[in-house]
Amino acid sequence: MSYKAYAATMQSVWFSEDGGVSWNRLLTPTGGFYNEARTWAVCTHADRPGELLAGSDQGLYRFSEEAGRFDHVPSPMEGLHILKIAQSPADPDCIVCGTRPAEIFISEDNGATWMRSNLDASTECWFINTSRVTSVHFDPKDADTIWITVEIDGVFRSTDRGRTWEMIIRGLHDNDTHDLVFRDREDGSRTVLCSTEDGVHRSDDNGATWEQLVVPQARWDYFRSLKQPAENSDTVIASVGDKPSGEAGQLLVSRDFGESWAECEMSHPANSTIWSIGTNAADTSLLFAATIFGQVFRSVDGGERWQKMERELGEIRMITWAPV
Repeated sequence: MSYKAYAATMQSVWFSEDGGVSWNRLLTPTGGFYNEARTWAVCTHADRPGELLAGSDQGLYRFSEEAGRFDHVPSPMEGLHILKIAQSPADPDCIVCGTRPAEIFISEDNGATWMRSNLDASTECWFINTSRVTSVHFDPKDADTIWITVEIDGVFRSTDRGRTWEMIIRGLHDNDTHDLVFRDREDGSRTVLCSTEDGVHRSDDNGATWEQLVVPQARWDYFRSLKQPAENSDTVIASVGDKPSGEAGQLLVSRDFGESWAECEMSHPANSTIWSIGTNAADTSLLFAATIFGQVFRSVDGGERWQKMERELGEIRMITWAPV
């Protein structure tokens, strides 16, 4: 299988075709994407191999292998920081973007037109000054339901594709929320995990209430990224750090959806909080992780062991990979 790894950095998007050994920028020689744009998000879709969406402080951009370049996607997000991008698993034309300040923008026609969602999130908050969207998720069972986390304002859910939103924070110890993963069982029950500044929280009633989990293997409370190698998997990889942006980090793995955890084996110490984990259902054994200060780690055994790649990339906000 041929694949590329993509890293959203403070100097545009970098890509690797050799498993993270070497990296190059996806340059657009004239027009298109500024080669040193601050980039926070990258998004791929299984139905469109070779296509990449990138969110930046310059707007939204689309790259395709066929065109060999980034092209601007006009939207009402000009002037905002596009921090998260998600495409509906059932329909790649449905794109949801989360920004700073915390707003949600939705396109149902592959970016031709956009709706500014009626998200009633705080616009100002302590410590980071302006709230921001930290994750966007399409519900695994209901294509009209979207979940988001907001830093620092909690978890929100929409059951009508973003037209209205409900804040669901009862039981959360901290509204500084970062990521979500879902596990649906054959008996109809669902468990949701949420990473926060104060540990990881669990809901067994679809987000109505939350409880904080005890994770003794975590050296710090600051949980950032939560990822499953495949949808509905019992395996969850969690990234942890001493603080944002931090000076140290670790990776944890659970094989029973948060009931128990083990620390992953890492070849080198993390130089800061591990900000992002990249997975793809095309190969559940291959994972990437990145610290916010530029280190890239790769696992080829489903997350048990992680090898630091020699090349570092400055400041990394997101890492992912996809077949091409």
